[in-house]
Amino acid sequence: MTTEIIKHKYLQDCFIERDSETGSCYEIKTLPPGEKPRKKASYVKHKDTFIGVFASTQGPVLFINQKLFFFTDQSWVVKLNKQANGNQFTLLQNGQKLFEADYQPPKPDPLDPWSDEESVDLFVWITAKRNDQEIAQMWTLEQ
Repeated sequence: MTTEIIKHKYLQDCFIERDSETGSCYEIKTLPPGEKPRKKASYVKHKDTFIGVFASTQGPVLFINQKLFFFTDQSWVVKLNKQANGNQFTLLQNGQKLFEADYQPPKPDPLDPWSDEESVDLFVWITAKRNDQEIAQMWTLEQ
């Protein structure tokens, strides 16, 4: 079993241990001895679902629990509907809805000049960066 540690998008003491072979995820509160989280990866938990992005040799990869969606695969799209009472994030593949999350977006830190909607909300980041070539290059690991 090959595991990876991925840090929560905005909670400092929350991680998942993800099995890269099966895709199974387990939330952990402390890092295993000698382990460090991946540099280009983050996740959030929505209800009982882990949603995140990690860098790979094929570019950025969106994961929703065990399912992987490579940013290079144009068969899927994401939509973000901002509403007064919260946001709705939807993932469609070949026109079929695979995932939907209604959620309250996190607020940017007013004391952090670099904190903005995209930096604190993973769903906003995914939507904005889905077809961003610079992100595709930055999140592609060398073999």
